[in-house]
Amino acid sequence: MLTIRAITRESASDSVDVLRIFMEAPSYTRLVEGRPPSGADVDDFFSGMPAGKEATDKFSIGFYVDTDMVGCADVIRSYPANDCAFIGLLLFSEAHQSRGYGKIALSLIEEMARGWNCSKTQLAAISTNPRALAFWQREGFEILRRTSNPRFTGDVIVMERAIA
Repeated sequence: MLTIRAITRESASDSVDVLRIFMEAPSYTRLVEGRPPSGADVDDFFSGMPAGKEATDKFSIGFYVDTDMVGCADVIRSYPANDCAFIGLLLFSEAHQSRGYGKIALSLIEEMARGWNCSKTQLAAISTNPRALAFWQREGFEILRRTSNPRFTGDVIVMERAIA
């Protein structure tokens, strides 16, 4: 069974676990940024957020099987609009992918977003990560627009779906 809990940068064990998730999912950073995972990913995971948002709007989450973190996510409340929650990242270690955890995690994230009075979720998938793009499309996310960002190896595909 997958459970969720808030995680923080201030917790050394949370930071170690997030780094482990990135290291156990090396294809993610290779596909989207053309490089291996590193400690900088942990900094970005906990600190990165859109301009104009406050730290109180960023939620870092760990997903657990028993006591082991198997995935992580960061979610921005009320971005890009007040009725929207933005999923900045949803990542599972490769050993825990293709087990249905992504679908469960999305459900848990949307439950949290409903508590913020959000009616939709958005995210940005990168075109060079076809498995992730296929997952989001299977989950009913629709493409809003494509753009580019020099940080990423492919197009940035902004997607959205209504929260059930």
